[in-house]
Amino acid sequence: MRNDFELGGKRCHTYSVGDGGPVIFWGTMAGRDEFGSIVEIIEKEEDELESFTLFAFEAESWFDDFSPWGFETADQRFGDKGKETLDWLVNVAVPYAEEQFPRCSEFAITGYSLAGLFSLWVFYETGIFKGVGCCSGSLWFEGWDKYADGSKTPDNGVVYLSLGGKEPGSGNMLTASIGTQYLKQKKRLEKDPRLRAHTYEKNSGGHFSDPVGRVMKSIRWLAEELSVY
Repeated sequence: MRNDFELGGKRCHTYSVGDGGPVIFWGTMAGRDEFGSIVEIIEKEEDELESFTLFAFEAESWFDDFSPWGFETADQRFGDKGKETLDWLVNVAVPYAEEQFPRCSEFAITGYSLAGLFSLWVFYETGIFKGVGCCSGSLWFEGWDKYADGSKTPDNGVVYLSLGGKEPGSGNMLTASIGTQYLKQKKRLEKDPRLRAHTYEKNSGGHFSDPVGRVMKSIRWLAEELSVY
Protein backbone atom coordinates (compact mmCIF):
# COMPACT_ATOMS: atom_id res chain seq x y z
CA MET A 1 0.00 0.00 0.00
CA ARG A 2 1.23 3.48 -0.86
CA ASN A 3 1.90 5.82 2.06
CA ASP A 4 2.52 9.57 1.58
CA PHE A 5 3.82 11.64 4.47
CA GLU A 6 6.19 14.42 5.56
CA LEU A 7 9.33 13.56 7.49
CA GLY A 8 11.81 16.09 8.78
CA GLY A 9 10.71 18.72 6.27
CA LYS A 10 10.74 16.42 3.23
CA ARG A 11 7.81 14.95 1.36
CA CYS A 12 8.15 11.15 1.36
CA HIS A 13 6.41 8.07 -0.05
CA THR A 14 6.71 4.36 0.73
CA TYR A 15 5.46 1.17 -0.88
CA SER A 16 6.24 -2.34 0.38
CA VAL A 17 6.36 -5.53 -1.65
CA GLY A 18 6.12 -8.68 0.44
CA ASP A 19 7.53 -8.86 3.95
CA GLY A 20 11.13 -7.92 4.66
CA GLY A 21 13.93 -7.44 2.17
CA PRO A 22 15.86 -4.19 1.79
CA VAL A 23 14.58 -0.65 2.19
CA ILE A 24 15.56 1.10 -1.05
CA PHE A 25 15.69 4.90 -0.82
CA TRP A 26 15.10 6.91 -3.99
CA GLY A 27 15.65 10.65 -4.36
CA THR A 28 13.19 12.36 -6.72
CA MET A 29 12.22 15.89 -7.75
CA ALA A 30 9.31 17.55 -5.94
CA GLY A 31 6.07 17.96 -7.87
CA ARG A 32 6.52 15.24 -10.49
CA ASP A 33 5.00 12.19 -8.76
CA GLU A 34 7.53 9.85 -10.33
CA PHE A 35 6.71 7.64 -7.37
CA GLY A 36 3.19 7.13 -8.71
CA SER A 37 4.60 6.06 -12.08
CA ILE A 38 6.93 3.52 -10.51
CA VAL A 39 4.20 2.14 -8.25
CA GLU A 40 2.18 1.39 -11.40
CA ILE A 41 5.09 -0.72 -12.67
CA ILE A 42 5.53 -2.45 -9.31
CA GLU A 43 1.83 -3.34 -9.08
CA LYS A 44 1.96 -5.07 -12.48
CA GLU A 45 5.05 -7.09 -11.53
CA GLU A 46 4.52 -7.54 -7.80
CA ASP A 47 4.07 -11.32 -7.89
CA GLU A 48 7.45 -11.71 -9.60
CA LEU A 49 9.46 -9.35 -7.38
CA GLU A 50 11.58 -10.07 -4.32
CA SER A 51 10.45 -8.42 -1.08
CA PHE A 52 11.52 -4.80 -0.55
CA THR A 53 10.24 -1.42 0.58
CA LEU A 54 10.68 1.58 -1.72
CA PHE A 55 11.18 4.81 0.22
CA ALA A 56 11.09 7.88 -2.03
CA PHE A 57 11.96 11.36 -0.84
CA GLU A 58 11.57 14.62 -2.73
CA ALA A 59 14.11 17.36 -3.35
CA GLU A 60 12.91 20.95 -3.60
CA SER A 61 16.11 22.10 -5.29
CA TRP A 62 17.55 19.42 -7.57
CA PHE A 63 20.90 21.12 -8.24
CA ASP A 64 21.47 21.86 -4.54
CA ASP A 65 19.98 18.93 -2.62
CA PHE A 66 21.78 16.22 -4.59
CA SER A 67 25.17 17.93 -5.03
CA PRO A 68 27.82 16.36 -2.77
CA TRP A 69 29.89 19.55 -2.96
CA GLY A 70 29.75 22.93 -4.68
CA PHE A 71 30.58 23.08 -8.38
CA GLU A 72 29.95 25.69 -11.08
CA THR A 73 29.98 25.36 -14.87
CA ALA A 74 29.52 28.01 -17.55
CA ASP A 75 25.73 27.60 -17.45
CA GLN A 76 24.87 25.86 -14.16
CA ARG A 77 25.67 26.28 -10.49
CA PHE A 78 25.55 23.21 -8.24
CA GLY A 79 25.16 23.89 -4.53
CA ASP A 80 26.53 21.92 -1.60
CA LYS A 81 23.35 20.85 0.20
CA GLY A 82 23.98 17.19 -0.52
CA LYS A 83 25.59 17.01 2.92
CA GLU A 84 22.31 18.21 4.46
CA THR A 85 20.39 15.60 2.50
CA LEU A 86 22.84 12.94 3.65
CA ASP A 87 22.43 14.07 7.26
CA TRP A 88 18.65 13.81 6.89
CA LEU A 89 18.95 10.30 5.47
CA VAL A 90 21.24 9.03 8.23
CA ASN A 91 19.65 10.76 11.22
CA VAL A 92 15.97 11.00 10.23
CA ALA A 93 15.00 8.67 7.38
CA VAL A 94 16.99 5.56 8.32
CA PRO A 95 15.84 5.57 11.99
CA TYR A 96 12.26 6.04 10.77
CA ALA A 97 12.63 3.08 8.39
CA GLU A 98 14.13 0.92 11.12
CA GLU A 99 11.11 1.62 13.31
CA GLN A 100 8.44 1.30 10.62
CA PHE A 101 9.89 -1.69 8.75
CA PRO A 102 11.63 -3.82 11.42
CA ARG A 103 11.66 -6.94 9.23
CA CYS A 104 13.61 -5.21 6.47
CA SER A 105 17.16 -6.48 6.24
CA GLU A 106 19.42 -3.88 4.62
CA PHE A 107 19.40 -0.34 3.27
CA ALA A 108 20.08 0.63 -0.33
CA ILE A 109 19.76 3.83 -2.32
CA THR A 110 19.18 4.58 -5.99
CA GLY A 111 18.78 7.63 -8.17
CA TYR A 112 18.84 9.06 -11.67
CA SER A 113 21.14 11.70 -13.16
CA LEU A 114 22.45 13.99 -10.38
CA ALA A 115 20.54 11.88 -7.83
CA GLY A 116 22.42 8.87 -9.22
CA LEU A 117 25.74 10.56 -8.48
CA PHE A 118 24.42 11.49 -5.03
CA SER A 119 23.43 7.87 -4.38
CA LEU A 120 26.87 6.57 -5.29
CA TRP A 121 28.46 9.24 -3.08
CA VAL A 122 26.20 8.24 -0.16
CA PHE A 123 27.20 4.60 -0.70
CA TYR A 124 30.88 5.49 -0.37
CA GLU A 125 30.38 8.05 2.36
CA THR A 126 28.45 6.22 5.09
CA GLY A 127 28.73 2.44 4.99
CA ILE A 128 25.07 2.31 6.08
CA PHE A 129 23.78 1.55 2.58
CA LYS A 130 24.82 -1.89 1.34
CA GLY A 131 23.46 -1.40 -2.15
CA VAL A 132 23.36 1.44 -4.66
CA GLY A 133 21.84 2.15 -8.04
CA CYS A 134 23.47 4.84 -10.16
CA CYS A 135 21.30 5.33 -13.24
CA SER A 136 22.71 7.73 -15.84
CA GLY A 137 24.56 9.27 -12.91
CA SER A 138 26.42 12.57 -13.34
CA LEU A 139 29.88 11.02 -12.97
CA TRP A 140 31.31 13.89 -15.01
CA PHE A 141 30.89 15.99 -11.84
CA GLU A 142 34.07 17.91 -11.03
CA GLY A 143 36.13 16.15 -8.35
CA TRP A 144 34.42 12.77 -8.67
CA ASP A 145 37.47 10.84 -9.87
CA LYS A 146 39.60 12.08 -6.99
CA TYR A 147 36.85 11.36 -4.46
CA ALA A 148 36.07 7.85 -5.72
CA ASP A 149 39.74 6.88 -6.02
CA GLY A 150 40.29 7.84 -2.40
CA SER A 151 37.13 6.31 -0.90
CA LYS A 152 36.08 2.82 0.20
CA THR A 153 32.88 0.92 -0.46
CA PRO A 154 31.16 -0.94 2.41
CA ASP A 155 31.95 -4.63 2.91
CA ASN A 156 29.62 -6.96 0.99
CA GLY A 157 28.20 -4.03 -0.94
CA VAL A 158 26.43 -4.32 -4.29
CA VAL A 159 26.44 -1.74 -7.09
CA TYR A 160 24.18 -1.28 -10.10
CA LEU A 161 25.34 1.09 -12.86
CA SER A 162 23.35 1.92 -15.98
CA LEU A 163 23.70 4.35 -18.85
CA GLY A 164 21.86 5.15 -22.07
CA GLY A 165 23.63 4.15 -25.25
CA LYS A 166 23.26 7.62 -26.77
CA GLU A 167 24.57 9.50 -23.71
CA PRO A 168 28.34 9.28 -24.37
CA GLY A 169 29.42 12.12 -26.60
CA SER A 170 26.19 14.08 -26.18
CA GLY A 171 25.57 17.45 -24.59
CA ASN A 172 28.39 19.84 -23.79
CA MET A 173 32.08 18.95 -23.49
CA LEU A 174 31.69 18.09 -19.80
CA THR A 175 28.64 15.82 -19.97
CA ALA A 176 29.89 14.22 -23.20
CA SER A 177 32.61 12.52 -21.13
CA ILE A 178 30.04 10.35 -19.33
CA GLY A 179 30.95 7.20 -21.26
CA THR A 180 34.59 7.46 -20.23
CA GLN A 181 33.61 8.24 -16.64
CA TYR A 182 31.36 5.19 -16.46
CA LEU A 183 34.14 2.95 -17.74
CA LYS A 184 36.45 4.36 -15.06
CA GLN A 185 33.83 3.64 -12.40
CA LYS A 186 33.31 0.12 -13.75
CA LYS A 187 37.05 -0.54 -13.46
CA ARG A 188 37.02 0.71 -9.86
CA LEU A 189 34.30 -1.78 -9.03
CA GLU A 190 36.09 -4.64 -10.79
CA LYS A 191 39.19 -4.04 -8.68
CA ASP A 192 37.31 -3.61 -5.39
CA PRO A 193 37.65 -6.69 -3.12
CA ARG A 194 35.00 -5.41 -0.70
CA LEU A 195 32.12 -5.66 -3.17
CA ARG A 196 29.96 -8.80 -3.33
CA ALA A 197 28.34 -7.98 -6.67
CA HIS A 198 28.23 -5.27 -9.31
CA THR A 199 26.84 -4.85 -12.80
CA TYR A 200 26.81 -2.29 -15.60
CA GLU A 201 23.75 -2.22 -17.85
CA LYS A 202 23.46 -0.27 -21.09
CA ASN A 203 20.02 0.98 -22.14
CA SER A 204 18.73 2.30 -25.43
CA GLY A 205 18.21 6.02 -25.87
CA GLY A 206 19.67 9.20 -24.43
CA HIS A 207 19.74 10.77 -21.01
CA PHE A 208 16.03 11.55 -20.88
CA SER A 209 14.79 8.21 -22.20
CA ASP A 210 12.55 6.38 -19.70
CA PRO A 211 14.19 7.47 -16.41
CA VAL A 212 11.49 5.81 -14.28
CA GLY A 213 11.85 2.53 -16.14
CA ARG A 214 15.61 2.61 -15.70
CA VAL A 215 15.28 3.30 -11.99
CA MET A 216 12.87 0.35 -11.75
CA LYS A 217 15.56 -1.87 -13.26
CA SER A 218 17.92 -0.82 -10.47
CA ILE A 219 15.25 -1.53 -7.84
CA ARG A 220 14.66 -5.05 -9.19
CA TRP A 221 18.37 -5.79 -9.23
CA LEU A 222 18.99 -4.41 -5.73
CA ALA A 223 16.03 -6.30 -4.27
CA GLU A 224 17.30 -9.55 -5.76
CA GLU A 225 20.94 -9.08 -4.76
CA LEU A 226 20.09 -8.06 -1.19
CA SER A 227 17.31 -10.60 -0.68
CA VAL A 228 19.67 -13.11 0.93
CA TYR A 229 20.58 -10.68 3.73
